[in-house]
Amino acid sequence: MWWRRSATCSSRPKRLRRSSPAARLWRLLGRPMRVHGTSMLPVLRPGDVILVNESAYRRREPRRGEIVVARPASLGGRALVKRVLPVGSDEYFLLGDHPTESLDSRKLGPITRRELIGRAWLRVWPPRVLREAS
Repeated sequence: MWWRRSATCSSRPKRLRRSSPAARLWRLLGRPMRVHGTSMLPVLRPGDVILVNESAYRRREPRRGEIVVARPASLGGRALVKRVLPVGSDEYFLLGDHPTESLDSRKLGPITRRELIGRAWLRVWPPRVLREAS
């Protein structure tokens, strides 16, 4: 089914003390998440590990072309990895790079800012900085 191939991601967060070195590093660099699905090919492949900066949008709006992780309420808590397109105030249209295999805003509708987890900025494995679409 097409929705099984859509790029989702998962993480297994551990409970960390706020003052621990691991918690400070997590806040500084981002939360590691593993990509599942093929909707973001060729940029992200199944099994890639990305870092998601959860505080990226506290001070600024998401920019067009950025890769973000969102948790739409309509999917019951499943997180998606997609590119951002602006729609209106507090709403964003998310699209996959591989549209024929993507569960995105064409099917789900716009995503609110509250549903955004953060910006995916680094692919840890295999290592590479993620590029914005031009």
